Amino acid sequence: METPLPAVEHGRSTLSVTRPLKEPERARREKILAAARELARQGGPEATTIRAVAVRAGTTPVTVYRYFPSKDHLLLHLMVDWSVRVIADLTARNYAGADAERVAAGFADIIGWAADERLLLTAGMSAIGSPDLSGDGLSVWRELFTGLVRAILTDPAWDDTEGKALTLGHVLLACLLDLTTSRATAAQSSDHITTAARLIFR
Repeated sequence: METPLPAVEHGRSTLSVTRPLKEPERARREKILAAARELARQGGPEATTIRAVAVRAGTTPVTVYRYFPSKDHLLLHLMVDWSVRVIADLTARNYAGADAERVAAGFADIIGWAADERLLLTAGMSAIGSPDLSGDGLSVWRELFTGLVRAILTDPAWDDTEGKALTLGHVLLACLLDLTTSRATAAQSSDHITTAARLIFR
């Protein structure tokens, strides 16, 4: 099947690196991301410092900054990477039924997966809206939200002409924020997102 989210894949490669990477540089960057992901899963954003990431990746803070201008750039990449993996998982689910029910079920699954990765998502969510990102933090969201719906509907040509995915995506961000700040349980967030999906896609 066609890649459901080329713009996010493109954004993932260029969010903080504006030149093409050679293979050794790409491998070094992926190693830094893997180290950051491990630290975020273990201790959230507080544990994911540039120095700690550098030590875990076997490199220096200067090298980390070469690929990621700030901690928030690095954390946003973790969020985008997680989202790309979610899209693959949604595509594999092959949801059935009317569009509203399929989208509701898919977004409920997203909340469940987020709850399973609460510390990682807390780290990623902490970077959204950061002034360090100069707008980059929001630049990929429209394509991301559209990609989530395309994956659920298994329709790579689906277009968000009515803004349904964008609207539901903002509800998703609010639910993830509630979930990662411990103001809501996974069940509560799941109820909120499924209600919103049914209303928006009915």
